[in-house]
Amino acid sequence: MNILLHILAQCRIVSCIAGLVTFAAVPPTTATVESAFADSLFREGDYLNAAHEYKRLLFLHPDTLQSDFIAFRIAASYQNAGNLENAIRAYRFLIDTYPESPLVARAKNNVAQCHILSGDSDQGLESLKRFLVEHEESNLAPRAHFTIGLLHIDQWEWTEAARVWHTIPLAYPKSPFAEISNRLIEQVKSMEALPRRSAAIAGALSVLVPGSGQVYSGHIVDGIYAFVSVAVLGSASFYYADQGRYEVAIPIGILGAFFYGNSIYQSIQNTLDFNRQQEQLFRNKLQQEIRDSGLFGAIPSPRDEVKLVLWKSRF
Repeated sequence: MNILLHILAQCRIVSCIAGLVTFAAVPPTTATVESAFADSLFREGDYLNAAHEYKRLLFLHPDTLQSDFIAFRIAASYQNAGNLENAIRAYRFLIDTYPESPLVARAKNNVAQCHILSGDSDQGLESLKRFLVEHEESNLAPRAHFTIGLLHIDQWEWTEAARVWHTIPLAYPKSPFAEISNRLIEQVKSMEALPRRSAAIAGALSVLVPGSGQVYSGHIVDGIYAFVSVAVLGSASFYYADQGRYEVAIPIGILGAFFYGNSIYQSIQNTLDFNRQQEQLFRNKLQQEIRDSGLFGAIPSPRDEVKLVLWKSRF
């Protein structure tokens, strides 16, 4: 996965609030009292020990009214600890064992997050689409749509991302994701105005005048170097051939031909690099728009290569 693990890092999403409400709405039970230790481990960030303690509680009290919440906490503990495979298995256990639980929708959404965070964006995309089919009315649906758009941006699929984001203000006009989606759509429309270079033109220029293709794509020094190299080697080859010294003229001519061909190749590569750089700058602009929206909490500015991230959440 090329773009999903840097700009929305450290986003805090307390996705088990619904479970906490459920937990507080029933009279205290033995399981509730015994869960205090597991809860303290969870709050302190000792997630693996919290998972083990929640699993013990679920084993001892499988029929408690809070069993679905305990199962959710097991999965969330594994996810927060970075043990994503165990988290996915635990979420699926919750989904299969407690199909009527109000936490099922959140668990399915978190399964998609785990796939994405583990680098399997294809599986994450499939899970998000399945989630939307089954829970289109969930309050998590706008976020799921928005995330699908981010995944398309990760694959440099600008038009497809805009198409997905376009559905958010139509289907969820009151969602906070509606406004940011509209802004991102307008940004994507401006892509047509991005400066670009044609690989065909660059190659043709270098065929006619070595180095001119590099100059066209902004690599002036490389272009001058290519022109001088081909000119000097070509002139030397003709000179020695005119003197009848073919044993010198041929090797120099071959070397000159290599520099000539390399000039054409490099001019084409430079145009591709130029266009990708422009798209990278454009993607950085989209990322800044997402950071400024405040929808994902405090997000650090990107460093080095910017990668689009969904979230690295604590549950």
